[in-house]
Amino acid sequence: NMDINKTVIMTDSTTGKSAEAVVNEELSSASWGTEVDGRWRLVVPEPSIHRPQGHGDSLVTYADWVAKALPSSDQKDARRRLKATFTAADQPGAGLSALASQLRKELTMPDGSEVRLIPAFFELLIFLKQSGRSFTVCFRTFGEDLDKVAKELTQFCEGRHPLFPGFVMDGSDGDADYRLTVPDPERCGTFFREKDGKMSLVMGTVEQPGEGQYKSVKDRTLGFFGRFPGVRLYEGLDVVSSFLSTRCASPGSFGLRDHYAHWKANGQVSEAGKVFCFDHERGSPYHNMFFDDNVDFTDFKIVCPIYIKQPDRRFPVLALMQSHVCKAEPLLAIRDRQYFINELQRLEEGYERRLRARERWTKACHSVRAIGRWSKLASCRKLEACKP
Repeated sequence: NMDINKTVIMTDSTTGKSAEAVVNEELSSASWGTEVDGRWRLVVPEPSIHRPQGHGDSLVTYADWVAKALPSSDQKDARRRLKATFTAADQPGAGLSALASQLRKELTMPDGSEVRLIPAFFELLIFLKQSGRSFTVCFRTFGEDLDKVAKELTQFCEGRHPLFPGFVMDGSDGDADYRLTVPDPERCGTFFREKDGKMSLVMGTVEQPGEGQYKSVKDRTLGFFGRFPGVRLYEGLDVVSSFLSTRCASPGSFGLRDHYAHWKANGQVSEAGKVFCFDHERGSPYHNMFFDDNVDFTDFKIVCPIYIKQPDRRFPVLALMQSHVCKAEPLLAIRDRQYFINELQRLEEGYERRLRARERWTKACHSVRAIGRWSKLASCRKLEACKP
């Protein structure tokens, strides 16, 4: 499962952010400095997504400093402008302008146009194919950008991508076909969550009531989707998870739009977010993963993990972030084309450690029970021996 905005695409179709603005914002969130005479000053020359060691607690990122300096809701545009121009000549991050330029080049096509799907994502696909992996890619988004993603993915799969000419994943070589068309009832759909939380998946459209061209529609119920011919409806968690499990077991690509209105109406909590069904048993035929930049180390926020065998069970965030969920870091994904490959391998290694730990625990429990049975049997034999 790959989130789109700021995970595999750095330009934001919802807010209209350019690649330059995104680069500046990401650098502002990873640049550390202190406040001097009411102004922020860069202290650590190399950006880091983690707090640098050896500088005490006085360091603050420029993004956090701006948020504190301009805290009110009516200053939102001002905050955005400052972060989007962080490395400009007259701004506090001017010393990082060379790095910003380098990052912008990573987001630029040979003809000078902006990259949409970032190279690190395509490198991941190439790695998986060349490694002989059987895998499924599912794009996840709250927005209306699946069509653009599908077009560039198809361009890549047919060997027509300017950065990866000639590399094919369209099935012409006998391998799986990863091209994607929107809307395709077999490959594209949208989630719909009712007020009581009941979940449905509608395949064959990515439209939603109250969004886009249907923003003013009155029918905000599941009945809204009756206007689209050929759609397929899957209702209830069990049915939805079964469909997703079957679909993910078949190599290829598909795209799902998540229900933003439901997430927003429920206070943007994880339980109302992007549904992520997963398993963590040795016998499972696949390893589910979710990459999203909005996940936090203390809160899944935008992702709703559901263990398919125990849907009501809740897992600690850090536990799943070692094996199933990745907080995508846009800055690292832009700088390092091996980023997603490295994160994939990290999750695979973590998953294997988790499975081995469970196996050791199960073995230990069996041993304890066996010892208990043996002790009970030995006590009975001693009593028998004492009988007159």
